[in-house]
Order: sequence, then C-alpha cells, then structure tokens
Amino acid sequence: MTTHRTLDRDLSSVRRRLPLVLLFTALAVAAPLTATAQTFTSIDYPSAAGTHAFGINELGDIVGRWEDADFNVHGFLLHHGVFTAIDVPSATFTAAFDINNLGHVAGWWVDADDVPRGFLFKNGQFTSIDFPGAIDTKIRGIDDLGRLTGNYTKEDGHEHGFLLDRRGYHTIDVPDSDSTDVWDINLLGRMVGDLSDTNDIVYGYLLKNGIFTQINFLGAQDTSLRGINIQGDIVGLYDTNDGALHGLLKTRSGMTSFDFPDGFDTRGFRINALRDVVGDYADAERNFHGFLMRQREHGHEDD
Repeated sequence: MTTHRTLDRDLSSVRRRLPLVLLFTALAVAAPLTATAQTFTSIDYPSAAGTHAFGINELGDIVGRWEDADFNVHGFLLHHGVFTAIDVPSATFTAAFDINNLGHVAGWWVDADDVPRGFLFKNGQFTSIDFPGAIDTKIRGIDDLGRLTGNYTKEDGHEHGFLLDRRGYHTIDVPDSDSTDVWDINLLGRMVGDLSDTNDIVYGYLLKNGIFTQINFLGAQDTSLRGINIQGDIVGLYDTNDGALHGLLKTRSGMTSFDFPDGFDTRGFRINALRDVVGDYADAERNFHGFLMRQREHGHEDD
C-alpha cells in the first residue's frame, strides 16, 4: 500500500510549480469563449470494480474514489498518469472529493462507528473535520485559500450546507429549502450546490455576493450543480423523467448537456480554469468509470 509520506512527496512537486499554475490560470481567465470540441477519456483505477472522478486542479491532478473487489471504498490521486491510493487511517470508507493547486486534498471518510466525517490531507497529515454538534460531516470542495465546503446533518435528519474558512464554520441554507449542500467554491467566493424542497425535488443554485440564484436545466426533473471555476463556468448533472442522468455545462454562452459516448448516467463534478471537466458514467453492465472531458477550440490540435 502506498504510504502517506509517498503521497505527500508526490504532491510537493505541485507546490513548487504553483507560480506557473497561477500564470496558467490568469491566461485561461483572459481567454475568450469560443466554439469548442469535446474529447473524453475514461479513468479507471487499476483492478478496481468501479471508479469515480470528483476533483481536478489547474495542473490536471485528479482525485476521486474507487471500489476494490470486495467493494471497499478508497480515495485516489491521479498525478502524471500514476494512481496513488488515499486512505484515512482506521477508515472503513474514504472518498477524495477535491484537490487545490497546493496539492491539498479534501473529502470525507467513515469511521469504525459508521460515522461520516470530513478530512483534509495537507503536509503529510490527515485532519478530521466535524461540524460542531453535527452527527455527520462531508467535505465536498477546497480552494487555494484553504476554504472548505460541504454539508452536515443534525439529529433531526436535516442536511445543511457549510463553509469553513479562517473565521470558522458558517452554515449555508437556501431560504425555504428542506436541505442544502455546498459542492464547490471558486477564488472569488462564489459557491454552487443543490437544495431539495419538501417534495424531494432537487434544484441547483449559485451563491454570489450573498444572493442565491436557482439554476435548473430546462425540462429536468432534478438538477445539481457540482463545480465552478474562476471564470464562473459551472458543471453538474440533471435527470430526466425516465431517471437517466446527464452532465450539464453552464457558461456565458448558455447551458448545454453532455454525455460520455455510449455511456449511461453521466455526471459532471468539477471544472478547472482550462475548462477540463471530470466526472463519472456507467457502462452497459452498470459498472462505473471516471472520465476527463477536455474542451478545446475547433481547428486547433489537442496537445
């Protein structure tokens, strides 16, 4: 099994290249939106029964979760084509949901008492994160300022979104919602997630400058927003009345749908400044695979 020290050593190279990442991000932000072509690549952890890709940074490092032959769940990092397992010590379940440009990984794990708890892997150390007074905590996202987003559950069973920053924990609830989840935050402090109403219908939202804006895919039964980049591009998923899931991409040009070619139940989870998207899909046998969707201008070779 790969040790935590090895994982931290791999990520140290990311931190050394951070100035280049910031330059790359600035160029991506300044680039105008143009017509793009999408190319898809499957992501499969070696010998896994299933793989899900949840987070990607500007360097192209990808994190997620995989299931072994006994369907135990582990986190992973994919860096320069090499997979590294991520397991919180004593965990019965580990899922890595996001990675920032400093190489810090965030997600959630389940302890021996079957309690979900958030985690941050930073400088070779795992730190558990538990919202005060909650019966479970799940971390969904992390930005380069170290801010964490996610949700927690109280004893009454209601889920609430939250932000954890240097000032502490902040509950985030969409007004009149039955539950709220915060999936991602960008460097401008804009957050995306989803809410459910009392009829268990799920809606996506954008939280910008303290104002919630509901965003739903036209004609969808449910919509969930999962990732937002520095430009404000958003990815997520929606389902149709027949229960099929599809990825969604929202840019200044509008909202479009996407699906992994010949796949089923495509879900988009994160988008970086280069507009690379990660997520997962199911094959014909209903086995799950992660994917990377790259978007490039028409007429340009993909390097």
